[in-house]
Order: sequence, then structure tokens, then C-alpha cells
Amino acid sequence: MWLLSFLSDSVLELIIRMILIIGAASFVLGLITKWIPFLGSKSLVLRIIGLALLFPGLYLWGGYGVEMEYRAAAEAWKAKIEILEAKSQQENREIEEKIVKDTKIIKQDTDATLAEIEKLREQIDSQCELTPDMIDLYNKGIIGGTK
Repeated sequence: MWLLSFLSDSVLELIIRMILIIGAASFVLGLITKWIPFLGSKSLVLRIIGLALLFPGLYLWGGYGVEMEYRAAAEAWKAKIEILEAKSQQENREIEEKIVKDTKIIKQDTDATLAEIEKLREQIDSQCELTPDMIDLYNKGIIGGTK
């Protein structure tokens, strides 16, 4: 059945419709010719050929309908995937921008904290004890907040 995917939809539909038409016409012709004396012997052959084409034609017609539904569903999913990929790219850009912005803020906070530590370096006494201001400054530096 995968070989049929190489045919275009219109050609495939045409072939299936021709099988149905030839099958139905042969069956009806077989029913009509049984009353014609010189063609009556060919009536059974025409009916058998008609049914032999009609039943597989109906089966193919149903399969064609299902195949077209699958193709339509596949196209719909492809369209949804393209939309979601575009949204994903936009979200990725926004996330990257936020990361860059947050990185700048953290860098600025770190630089500000280092500058304050340098200012308060002289307040550390000879025993290396930290004042409460230094402890608060250290905690702010870890958290990432500024004054």
C-alpha cells in the first residue's frame, strides 16, 4: 500500500473510480444481457467480472477515504508542530534574554558588594573580627541583593 503514496491523490482517485464504474457497469450489463438470446451465455461471465471488480473497488474506495483522513490529520499536526516550534524559539529567546539580564544584575551586585568590602576593609581590627555590618554585607553578597 505504501507504493500508492507515490501516486498523486487525483490519479489514485481516478483509478479507484474507474474500477468501481467498470465493475458496476459490467454487473448491470450482465443482468441485462441474460434476456438477450445470443448474449445470454456471456451474462454470467459479465456478472462475475463485475462483482470481481466492484467488491475490491469498494474496499479500495473505503481505504482511500481513510488514507485521505490520515493525510489531512498529518498535515494538521505538521501545521501545529510548526506553530509550536515558532513559539518554542520565541520562548527560548526570552529565556536567553532573561538569563543575560539576570547575569548582568548578579555581576553588578557582586561588583557593588566587592566595592563595599574594599571600603570596609580598614574596619577589620587586628584580630580579624568582623563587625555586624561586614556580616550583613557578606550575607547580601551571597543572596545577591544590594542595599
